[in-house]
Amino acid sequence: MRLSVSQCQAVLPKSRKDLISQPGDLIAEIPVDAESSVIIFESAGRKFLAPVIKSLKDSNQFRRADSEDKFNIKLLNSHSLVGLTSTIKVEQFLPLTQERVIVADQSNQSFVLNEKVIVKWQLQIEDNPAPAKELLLTNSNFPYLPKLIGHIFWNGHLLATANQYILQAEDGWSWCVEKAKNNLGGKWISELAKLTKSMHAALSGKIHGDFHIGQILKQPTSDQLWVIDFEGDPLLNQPENFDRLYDLARMCASFFHVGAVANKYGADLNLVKTWITNSVKQYLELYFGNEEYDLKQLNKLILTTQDRERTYAAKFLPRWAYAPEFAIKFMKELNYGSN
Repeated sequence: MRLSVSQCQAVLPKSRKDLISQPGDLIAEIPVDAESSVIIFESAGRKFLAPVIKSLKDSNQFRRADSEDKFNIKLLNSHSLVGLTSTIKVEQFLPLTQERVIVADQSNQSFVLNEKVIVKWQLQIEDNPAPAKELLLTNSNFPYLPKLIGHIFWNGHLLATANQYILQAEDGWSWCVEKAKNNLGGKWISELAKLTKSMHAALSGKIHGDFHIGQILKQPTSDQLWVIDFEGDPLLNQPENFDRLYDLARMCASFFHVGAVANKYGADLNLVKTWITNSVKQYLELYFGNEEYDLKQLNKLILTTQDRERTYAAKFLPRWAYAPEFAIKFMKELNYGSN
C-alpha cells in the first residue's frame, strides 16, 4: 500500500513530522483489535513504526494512537499478536485501566499506564543496542535501572520497551536545575559517580551512548537515582565505537547545559559558573578516584560534544540552541580544548 506524505506524517509525533518529506510504502500491519494496529512503513530509505488507530469507515485513513485510545493497554492485554514477539509480563500490574502520554520532548514517545508501567515506543526501525544493554544491567542486578518489564520486537527489531514507572520522578532538567540555582553539590554527585562507574562495569565494555543529566531520574524526597534510555545517540547512524570517556564527556557537558537553564530562569551567572566547575571537578574525581586519566583530552571531548548539541537543537529543538551556545562560551573562558 502506498502512503502519501500526509499519511506518513499523521502517524509520527507532532515534533517529528519533518522527518518525512516523501511518500512511503506500508511494509507490515499488525492488528491489535478492530481499529488498533502497529504499522511499519518505509519512506526515503528509512523504516518507521507507529501505533495507529484506523477509521472504521475507511481502512486507508489512520492517525497516531493517543492516550485516550488506550492503545498500550489493549496491546499489553492482548494474548495473540501475530507478527510481534513480546517478552513483557504485566500480570503483577493488572488491571491496567489508565493511560497518559509523556509530554516532554523525547526522541521517541512514552506512555504511562496506571502510574506503574511506562511504555516507550521507538520512532524508527534500526539497529538498537538498548535491549542487550538493559538485559546486561538487569542480569548484573544493577540498582539504578527502573525494573525492566520487557520488550516488543518485530522481525528482531525493537519496537517498544516497558519498565516500571518511578512515581513522581523528575529528570535532571528539573531536579538538577534546582541544584544549580542554589549552588548545591553533595550526595547527588557522589550517587551519580557511583551510578556511572557501576553502569560501565555492568555493561562490560559498552557505554550508555547518550549519557546526560536528562537521562537521570530522581524523586523529590530521595537521593536514589535511576538511568534510562539506552538506545544511544539519536544523531549517530553508525554502531557505537566510543569508550567510557564519551559518556563522561556528555554528562559533564550537560552540567553546563543545566547551568544555562538555571541562568535563563533567573539564577546568578557567577553562582551558576561556580556550580558548573565544582560539579564537573567533583564528579570526575569521584568517578576516577586514584585512577589516572587525561583531563585535557577529556576537556577537548566535552567541548566537541557541543557541536553535536547544536546539531540536535537545529534538527529537533530550536529553542534549545541557547544551551550549547552558553556552554561553548564558558568552556572557552575555562580554556577547554586548548593545548
